[in-house]
Amino acid sequence: MEGGMDYLVVHGFAVREGRGKWACCFEIRLAGAGEQPLLYRGELHGRRFDCEHAAAQAAREAGQREAVLRVESFRALILAQHRLRLPAATLP
Repeated sequence: MEGGMDYLVVHGFAVREGRGKWACCFEIRLAGAGEQPLLYRGELHGRRFDCEHAAAQAAREAGQREAVLRVESFRALILAQHRLRLPAATLP
């Protein structure tokens, strides 16, 4: 993944919901050796795809967008906390 997100893995997959309809699901996991802990699981709603491959691709793209949003949100939180940190001399 781009933008410093090499530590995340996005899995996109499709689940048949009926004739000509696939649920687009994705998971965001931590990358690494062994078991990859699940960070987030999501689904696209209201989509219709002719084949499983197209649904899985759409799910993977949605998962990557979600991962970018979550990483950017986390970065903003860290920066905000860093800006609010008091200098060591002012601590009791």
